[in-house]
Amino acid sequence: MGCGAGPFLGRRQLEPVELLMRPIRVIALALPVLVLASFSFPRTVLLPGAHGFREIAPRVWMQPGARDPVEVLNELDWAETRIEEWWGGATERPRILICGDTGCDGSLGGVGPYAQAYDQYLLILHSRLSTEAADLRRAIIAHELSHAALASRVSSWRLLTGDMPAWLNEGLAVLASDDPRFDLTPERCALLADETLPESMRDWDHAAGQRDRPIYQAAACRARDWLATNALSDL
Repeated sequence: MGCGAGPFLGRRQLEPVELLMRPIRVIALALPVLVLASFSFPRTVLLPGAHGFREIAPRVWMQPGARDPVEVLNELDWAETRIEEWWGGATERPRILICGDTGCDGSLGGVGPYAQAYDQYLLILHSRLSTEAADLRRAIIAHELSHAALASRVSSWRLLTGDMPAWLNEGLAVLASDDPRFDLTPERCALLADETLPESMRDWDHAAGQRDRPIYQAAACRARDWLATNALSDL
């Protein structure tokens, strides 16, 4: 006696709603992966080792051949020590990515800047930084680490809304880094006393693009005046 080829007894029929939801669930699960695959910035930041970077110290990733690793780590050590002393306490090191060419720069936010800090979590050193003198390289790294130190003390909301003024953030970073580019003598600061300084980060970025405006100097002068009557713990 033969057996009929009836339906498999362990399988139930799917309802129409379930048939509709199944592809939606698949899309929902796949979407983050697809988005991540579509943008080089998050891919590289999250998986630097898979994109040609080599970890030369804890949380420090560099493109092979970009710089002498020993030289880079010496500069980073100077900058971290400077910021720890100036801010009065150690801050957890952000993830640091060091580019060696403009292709890397472009995939990580831009070819123009020397460096970019993203809150307290990420610092990118662009290839252009390697063309500068050692004292300026150290100061620029310290400047960006100062932003990270402040971000660990002040909420992102205050930074984004301008409740924590952008000019104070940038001015403190200039002072903390002892940047050799800026003349902060009393005479120079007096000439900059009437400079209009942006409150929001967006307005600051726009103004910073105007090369003829000495807003970093002016911000540092005003931040120094602020420190005369306030403490960093007041932020």
